[in-house]
Amino acid sequence: FKEEGAEVKVVAPTRDVYRGKHGLSIVPDLTIDEALTMDFDIVIIPGGWAPDRLRRDSRVVEFVKKHGQRGAIIGAICHGPQLLISAKLLNGKKATCVSGIKDDVINAGAIFIDAPVVVDGNIITSRVPDDLPSFCKAIIAEVTKLGGK
Repeated sequence: FKEEGAEVKVVAPTRDVYRGKHGLSIVPDLTIDEALTMDFDIVIIPGGWAPDRLRRDSRVVEFVKKHGQRGAIIGAICHGPQLLISAKLLNGKKATCVSGIKDDVINAGAIFIDAPVVVDGNIITSRVPDDLPSFCKAIIAEVTKLGGK
């Protein structure tokens, strides 16, 4: 997204160093408390096990819900739709996800579609890391439609 000219901010509950399962580490730019006072055009929820932890933090759920309701583009891949479920943003929406949470997505009222990427309004969902190219292209296309770069 930086290559497309976007200003990217990483938001997390704390400014601690976060390490992924493959050893990649990242230090957040903002805490969730700081981000709650701001408006973003796009919110991207990563996959893996993080969304299950993040959905237990009411501040994170509030952040996602606020942005989804105001029309910001919300992208969620793999297990990321778990946060969309907790934010009550999937009811009546077409969506996809990793197979392990398919039933949860359906039970949240979504119309499940097994495809690399599904766009329904401002919600963009994808299944697995192999779908990242399609996921990123869909997000860029939606931003372009809205007049962004």
